[in-house]
Amino acid sequence: MIVWLTSYPKSGNTWVRAFLSAYLHSPNGNFNFNLLDKIEEFPQHDLLNQFMNKKNFHSLKEISKYWIKAQEVINLNNKITFLKTHSALCNINGNFFTTNNSSLIFIYIVRDPRNVILSLSNHFGKTQEESYKILTDERYIIYPRVSSELFPATHIASWKTHYLSWKNSNTKNKIIIKYEDLINDSKNTFKKILNFLNEHANIKYDENRFINSINTTQFEDFKKYEEKHGFDKGQKDKFFHLGKQNDWKSLLDTKISSKIMNEFKFEMNELGYI
Repeated sequence: MIVWLTSYPKSGNTWVRAFLSAYLHSPNGNFNFNLLDKIEEFPQHDLLNQFMNKKNFHSLKEISKYWIKAQEVINLNNKITFLKTHSALCNINGNFFTTNNSSLIFIYIVRDPRNVILSLSNHFGKTQEESYKILTDERYIIYPRVSSELFPATHIASWKTHYLSWKNSNTKNKIIIKYEDLINDSKNTFKKILNFLNEHANIKYDENRFINSINTTQFEDFKKYEEKHGFDKGQKDKFFHLGKQNDWKSLLDTKISSKIMNEFKFEMNELGYI
């Protein structure tokens, strides 16, 4: 069964993925970047290629036909499989992104949209106004391409719709983690995730592995690695950009900030952002 690690883009998914890949897949909990491949991103191009022609990888209409079939193949191993996704929990032409028959639990990471917009601007090399349009676009779709090769499209939708789609799902076993809690109280927040996994996925807690996984997945270490080795995820600038210094209070245009708060007032209030 699948454990989903899901979020709107630029909300902390890579950090949680790094922590979990270290905790679950290294002998002592020490992280290295090769471990990220242990938690693959869905939809996966190599798996979807079993069902459809690569030339249709940017057609959500076609891809959506095989979301569940691909997950059924993943679940043939009768093991718990962690998958990362940025997809909204959507339904396209009657094709659901996932169902309770395929999924065990999910971990959703949410981030203040005023800081998300700053990270989006850096990642895509766009203005804050352009990034605001992405954040509020109900039809927002990512069309990945590496060199000339197409990778499967992902339906994101707006920040609000993305958050609500997972929050309001009928999956009972879910947890919503705020990126800000990861920043301000890393130890207890990551321990909360492990306790959740222990309860629903029989992932046992190990203090030594836990401490090592925390200590080896710090932002400054990520940044140093990228400076030395690179970390190409299609971004225009550095992937690991500002970290804690990414602060909307000092960096975000006040007009954009006001527009975001008006657009997402209820959700931001619910999450304690306003």
